[in-house]
Amino acid sequence: MEQAYQPARRTHGFAWAGNRHPEREQAMLRVGMGVAVLLAFGAYAWLVPSQASVAVTRLIAAYVCYGALTLFVVNRSASASASKARLVVTTVADQGFVGVALAIGGTAALPLLWAMFWFLIGSGCRYGKRTLALSCATAFAAVVTLALWQPWWHANRPAAIGLALSVLAASAYLSVLVDRLGDANRDLARQASTDPLTGLSNRYALKRVVDLTMTGDAIAGADSTALLLIYLDGFKEVNDTYGHAAGDLLLQAFAQLLARNMRRADTVARLGGDEFVVLARGVRDRRAVLSVADGIHAILAAITSVQERPVLVSASIGACELSGAMQTRRPDVSIVLRAADRAMYRAKRLGQGKTVFAEAKDFDIA
Repeated sequence: MEQAYQPARRTHGFAWAGNRHPEREQAMLRVGMGVAVLLAFGAYAWLVPSQASVAVTRLIAAYVCYGALTLFVVNRSASASASKARLVVTTVADQGFVGVALAIGGTAALPLLWAMFWFLIGSGCRYGKRTLALSCATAFAAVVTLALWQPWWHANRPAAIGLALSVLAASAYLSVLVDRLGDANRDLARQASTDPLTGLSNRYALKRVVDLTMTGDAIAGADSTALLLIYLDGFKEVNDTYGHAAGDLLLQAFAQLLARNMRRADTVARLGGDEFVVLARGVRDRRAVLSVADGIHAILAAITSVQERPVLVSASIGACELSGAMQTRRPDVSIVLRAADRAMYRAKRLGQGKTVFAEAKDFDIA
């Protein structure tokens, strides 16, 4: 049972909150930071000319071109998620450029050591522990190679050992930090998408689920999905007679039974007050939708008391098939809820315990 909206699974782990396209941001940083470093190092090579500084400047220019190429590729990609193969290549290439710069520049390239740790932080915070481990392994291999074959680093092996240990220590600390930030991010997302009284999805979470169902690759699924808006008839009388505490217990009892009895593919949400929603998937026709609605009516029929006090609560249900909303000019959750709400009010006028389907006129914005 989906009781709360679950964020889309990330292939590579934790990413900075609000970072909707981390790969594009990383590519833009390659270009922006690369140009800044190129200007600074170019000025240094002009003031203190040497074969090594000129070679490093050219390498930095090549890195800027590489960054522009990655930005072009990412912008042409239709998906907002990073390609696994592309992420492996760019992670290794970022650290590889630093290693090559240190190899050809010797002491002239030492100011670029910060970039090695910059790439560690970026890979870990954007993509998680796997990409961080790959970045760490690439940097460590580069340092070991330098210590074995590059003249300056070979002559200063204690510096190479210190750098290698620094890479390992920074990566280990970042790994712990990524775990903690990931847990905090998931807790915040869960709180933001959960109704505090019942533990069901809230309006925000429902909107996300409905929007996903009606857009992108999930459009075909909208043809077999229906939203059932549930209004609890008799809830106000329970509140007025027994108090708000009893009313809250009634809402919690109904929410628990609803979540327990709906199918695993369905989403159950509370909009607020005494209004609930079931987003039913895999319902091919109105008969299947009515079967779900009948189950909801049966749940309420089974609730006869709260705190050993008798209650009589039923439901008026407005059912809206998402395929109907897809015919509108701008299909979204507000249109679906409005149509279901209009149908629900017609159900109320028919008497308690009724289910009414939204018709074409209910999708009109006016």
